Amino acid sequence: MKITARGEIPALSDEAKIAVDDLMRIFSSAIRYSFQRMIEGLMSVGDIEKDVASRYGLNIRQAKDAVEDARQTLISQRKLLPEYVKNYAKKAEAIEKKLKHVKSEKKRKALLSKLDKRQRKRDYYQQFLTSNTLPPVVFGGKKTFHQVCAKTVAKEEWRDKRSNRVYARGDKTKKGNPNLRILYLDEKFFLEISTLAKTPSGRSVKVTVPLYIAQKKSKKTGMINGRNYRQMLIDYLHTGDAYQVEILRRKGRYYVHVTFDEAAVRAYKVEYTGHAGLVGIDTNPDGFALTHIDRTGNYRHHTAIARHELTYARSNRRENLIGEMVKEVIQYAKDRQCGVAFEDLKFEHDQDSQRKFSRIRHNFIYRQMLTMLERTCIRNGIEYTKVKPAFTSKIGLYKYTHQYGLDVHHGAALVIARRAYGMKEKVPRLLREKLLPTKSPSTEWKRWAMIHQRIEKEAKLNTKGSVTPEFWRSQRKEILGLT
Repeated sequence: MKITARGEIPALSDEAKIAVDDLMRIFSSAIRYSFQRMIEGLMSVGDIEKDVASRYGLNIRQAKDAVEDARQTLISQRKLLPEYVKNYAKKAEAIEKKLKHVKSEKKRKALLSKLDKRQRKRDYYQQFLTSNTLPPVVFGGKKTFHQVCAKTVAKEEWRDKRSNRVYARGDKTKKGNPNLRILYLDEKFFLEISTLAKTPSGRSVKVTVPLYIAQKKSKKTGMINGRNYRQMLIDYLHTGDAYQVEILRRKGRYYVHVTFDEAAVRAYKVEYTGHAGLVGIDTNPDGFALTHIDRTGNYRHHTAIARHELTYARSNRRENLIGEMVKEVIQYAKDRQCGVAFEDLKFEHDQDSQRKFSRIRHNFIYRQMLTMLERTCIRNGIEYTKVKPAFTSKIGLYKYTHQYGLDVHHGAALVIARRAYGMKEKVPRLLREKLLPTKSPSTEWKRWAMIHQRIEKEAKLNTKGSVTPEFWRSQRKEILGLT
């Protein structure tokens, strides 16, 4: 499991600053050059590496790192292209379905305008997919580039964003990282940088600068708050294994990210398993919904860990809030001596939505929430299980919210925990008799899908809307004929 320790170069002499800035500028230019050669497809990767090394005056390791960075960018662009086509095609298809039921001329005109935009976007990306080419890639950011074209941002600012980083992969045979080496001397960290300048013998001139590794100490106790990244990095340097270093320049400050294998310095054992129960976790834009069940799948307790600020906070603030929530989740599981289960979410941007919800969904960094939760479970020895998210909310709403007095999110968390045990969610007799035909589907999920369609039809007849938890709670008796 990889881990990244963050740091900063607190001070640079004028000579060292010029050397580092030149290295960033040349390295970034080498990445762009390599990217274009790969798109042309006339040279092999090995030939590009040799060409970059001779053209830009980089040593062969620096050239390999620049070419690899360009190769990964190319791979990501090729993977994203079919996703763009699929997402815009689904959006266009959904709008076409809406148009069949729209009677208002004003709304119809708005939907036709939106449909035209989605189709043009789909056709735009489809032409690249058909011709096996890629859309233009703007290094430094497309938004900043357009601002430069509009003369609202100085050209120097855009150039600075295009040339603000350098990184080097590690090498175990060279005891860590030969181009950006971390040194620990006299209880202080230093960063040894291989610059573009050469010695008479042809070797790179080394520049050594002080390095501060971020560490947060309690003002009251003097103890380290959170994880002791500084000590972990010290322990890792003693192993002599490879580590990756990246230097980023932002607003005149130089930040350093050191990535290494956490397993080399920390061994974790699973102490809390699902034998004593599970905590199901439903992930939402504003936090986690937790439901505890015993080994037989019966409900025991539920709670919510939410931070409503998540939907609008800045990225650094969101990361801190997620860390606090994950800490509470782990403590909840430890107190009950059990494992956890959560969804294996894979969201796609293939649906149109209103502006407010689009903003919330954009800030819904579910990947970061679940990744941080997974890593923290490993570090604390908690067994975790990922399950398919299909119908968890619907089953929780129709089957468990009334039975246990839960809201839809805690009902979904209950279904997630039971699914982690491999338990089936049979349709209750009342729902089966009232909402399913005599010859109902044999599979569990098809039955729940048919039940949801039947209830959704009732919702549209009564409220001209979709099924909401409020609608089900208020109309449940009427729909099931219990009044």
